[in-house]
Amino acid sequence: MEFTRTDRDTGKSIETMLFSMCTGATLLKNFCFTVNRKKLAKNINVAIDDWLVARNDAQTYKIMKKYAFQSRLFTSVILYLANICTVLYIMVIFLLNARQDALGTNVTEANTSMTDLTFVLPSGDLGKKVTSMPLYAVLIVIQSIQITLISESESIMDCFYTNVTLHLTGQLEVLKMRIKTFASKTDTVANHRKEFAKLIDRHCELMELNHNLENTFNLIILYQLLIVTLLVALLGIRILFCIKNHDYVILSKSALGLSYVFTESVVYCYCGDFVQNESEELFHALYTTSWFTLPASLMKDLNFAMMKSSYAFHLSGGKFFSANRQAMFNVLKTAASYISVLRVTLMNE
Repeated sequence: MEFTRTDRDTGKSIETMLFSMCTGATLLKNFCFTVNRKKLAKNINVAIDDWLVARNDAQTYKIMKKYAFQSRLFTSVILYLANICTVLYIMVIFLLNARQDALGTNVTEANTSMTDLTFVLPSGDLGKKVTSMPLYAVLIVIQSIQITLISESESIMDCFYTNVTLHLTGQLEVLKMRIKTFASKTDTVANHRKEFAKLIDRHCELMELNHNLENTFNLIILYQLLIVTLLVALLGIRILFCIKNHDYVILSKSALGLSYVFTESVVYCYCGDFVQNESEELFHALYTTSWFTLPASLMKDLNFAMMKSSYAFHLSGGKFFSANRQAMFNVLKTAASYISVLRVTLMNE
């Protein structure tokens, strides 16, 4: 079974939806960053102060270096994947046009119709008005710049999210380390209480930083997971038909768009999972500390601290659900269900 014009129109509709959703994600991210710029500035200033203070503590500096390395790793993956997918996507467009030209479906000297040419971005009525190859080349260059700017801006903001969330995760681990050791030190009651108050204040500060990230990214995470669910279903069913029809060029084009959107969602969910898991460890750190060596009055305060730390930090999607690995599994299960229903429906038509 070969692709009909209806199949091509369906593919163009999916690509239009993909481009619209990616553009919407870029606009939403810019809006959220602009509205919450003061809160994000506080997170950045605290991070700078943390690095300056960590120079005097070898163990703290080691933990922060570990998460800084993870941040660089995530950043490299996001940026390289965005650039590679963008370049390969544009190359696939040229490959599709070359294949159409080889099959004789492209424009000839006697036929000025350009409707069978493939564009980098959905062009609508503008593509139908292109009647010459020079004009088509100019439009391709402009669209290539547009898709590059969209992918670069999205990936940069995703990298920022990764860095600030992993830094917060590192500070939670540093706090956990200090909680485990503060009661085991031989000291006076006054110094114990002073050290414990510092730990409580630090926990409150980290809660505020997490709250800033939650206010900034909750709508972005919700939008990202919604569009990835829909696109995995639509592009997934398209990939299945491409495999059945042995059209590996269209398959590559769909897979590139799907991999980019899917990777973004994985980054948002896994970074949120890191923060949640590390904050849950604070409760266990308080429980396993040498609390029995503390004065009775301080033990009571420790009990209240344990009650407070039992509420884990989390980053949510629109304040409806936590952004963690479980959310990503739910997205995949939902998309797989959609693919099954769409596949059966299309096969019966």
